[in-house]
Amino acid sequence: MRTSVDVHNFLQAEDIPHELSKFSGIARNSEQIAALLGLKTHQVIKVLLLFADGEPFIALIPGDCKADYSKLKKVLKASSIRMATPDEVRELTGYLVGYTPPVALLKKLPTYIDIQALREDVVYVGGGEPQTILKIRSYDLVRATDAEVVEIVK
Repeated sequence: MRTSVDVHNFLQAEDIPHELSKFSGIARNSEQIAALLGLKTHQVIKVLLLFADGEPFIALIPGDCKADYSKLKKVLKASSIRMATPDEVRELTGYLVGYTPPVALLKKLPTYIDIQALREDVVYVGGGEPQTILKIRSYDLVRATDAEVVEIVK
C-alpha cells in the first residue's frame, strides 16, 4: 500500500510546493474534512476514479459539487461513465478509497480538473492515508497531475 511518503516524494521530485499534515478526528468525506480543518467545503478537492468506456481516469472536483456524467461523456467522447469500485481504486492507485491523493499513483491516469476547483489559490486534497491532508496551490495541483481543466460538475 502506498502512503503519504510516496505523495511527498513525488511532489518533491517534481519541485512542487506542498504541505502534508495530520489532523485528528474521523473524516471520510469533504464535508467532514472541511469541518475539522475550519475550511469551506469547496476548498477540499475530491479525487474520483472513474471509467469512461472501460478506461480509467481521475476527476478532481470541489467538495461541494457532484460530477456531471453527461458533461464527462462529452469531454471524454465516451458513451458510458461509471465510478470505480473500492478494489479497482486500490488496484490502480495503491491507496484506499477516501484517502486517494491525485498524485503518486501506481498507474499514471488521465486527469481532469473542474475549473471551479481553481477558484481558491490553495486547496486541500487526500494525502494518501487516513487523517492526512495535502495542502497545495490549485495551479500547482494542475501542474502536478498534468490535468486538463474542464467543466465537469453539476
